[in-house]
Amino acid sequence: MGAIMECRDFSFFYGQRQILDRINFRLERGEWLSIIGANGSGKSTLLKNMLRLAEGRSTGEMRVADRPISEYSQKDLARLLAYVPQAGDRAPPFTIREFLKLSRYPFGLHSSAKGSGDCESVERALRLTNTGHLAERRMDQLSGGQRQRAYLAAALAQDADALLLDEPASFLDPKHVHAMNELLKSLHAKGNLTIITVTHDLAQPLDAGGHVLVLRESRQVHFGPAGDLVGHGILEQAFGHDFCYLTHPKTGKTLVVA
Repeated sequence: MGAIMECRDFSFFYGQRQILDRINFRLERGEWLSIIGANGSGKSTLLKNMLRLAEGRSTGEMRVADRPISEYSQKDLARLLAYVPQAGDRAPPFTIREFLKLSRYPFGLHSSAKGSGDCESVERALRLTNTGHLAERRMDQLSGGQRQRAYLAAALAQDADALLLDEPASFLDPKHVHAMNELLKSLHAKGNLTIITVTHDLAQPLDAGGHVLVLRESRQVHFGPAGDLVGHGILEQAFGHDFCYLTHPKTGKTLVVA
C-alpha cells in the first residue's frame, strides 16, 4: 500500500532554536500513529510540519504518500491530509454547515466533484459526528466541545486519506471523549483511514493500538507498537516520572496512572 507519512532524519528549527532533532519513522496507509511526550517536546510542531503549516527551517526529509512533501501544492496535500486543530483556537465566523462546505476546497470551485458530492460528504460528516442539530449555529457561538466535534466533521467532509488530530479530546467531557475515541476507532477500522493523533492521554495509544512515537526534548525516544509502552520504561524515560499500569475492571483496557 505504501507509506502515507515518513520522516528521514527530519529536524526543524525556529530561528536558531531546534524544535525537532532527527525524527525517523515510516507509517503505512491505514495505520494509526499516536504522538506523545511532555510539554515542549515538539509534538504539535511535528504535526504542523506534516501539514506544512510550520514556518521555520528544516533539514532531512519528510515524505507524504512516498513523495517529498515539498512537491505538493497545498491543495493537493489537503486531498491527502485533513487537520483537526484544538478547539481553543479562534473560531471562524461561519455556521458549521458553511464551515464544512469550505473544507471541500481541495476539489476546486468548478470541479465535477462539487455539487451533490459535496452535499453528501457534508451530510455524512454531520451525521457521523452528531452535529446535524447544530449545523446552522455559528462556530464562534459553540462551546469548546461542540467546536471540537465541528472541526472533526470538517476534516471528515474533506474525504482525505488521513486525519491528523491535535489533542482531539481537548474541551470534551468524559462522555464525548469516549464517543470521539469510539468514532475514530470505527472510522479507522471500517474505512482504512490513516489516523495521526497528538495526545496527552497516555492510555489512548494503548486503547487505539497501532504505533506510537514518543518524543522528549525535541528528540525521538521510541517508535514502535503502542503495546511497547507497558513494561519497557519508555514512558518513564520520556517523562522522567514513574507510572503504574492498571487493568480497568470492566473493560479490561490498560490504564496509565502517574
